Amino acid sequence: MMLDPHADFGRRAWLACPSCGTTPVYLLDCDINLIWLQCGTCLRRWWHDTGVGHPQDPVHFFDVA
Repeated sequence: MMLDPHADFGRRAWLACPSCGTTPVYLLDCDINLIWLQCGTCLRRWWHDTGVGHPQDPVHFFDVA
């Protein structure tokens, strides 16, 4: 897997990667209270629910390891 073309060093999120613990990670996109992230070290991509606004059903989350 490659680093997403939308990964911009200026758009970072101060969350730890669930795989390797690297922080900060790239903020790729957002949708209401969900943010789409990618780790620059292990390249894992995942959605994270920020808990702001309307919570989403976790069944609809997906993770691209």
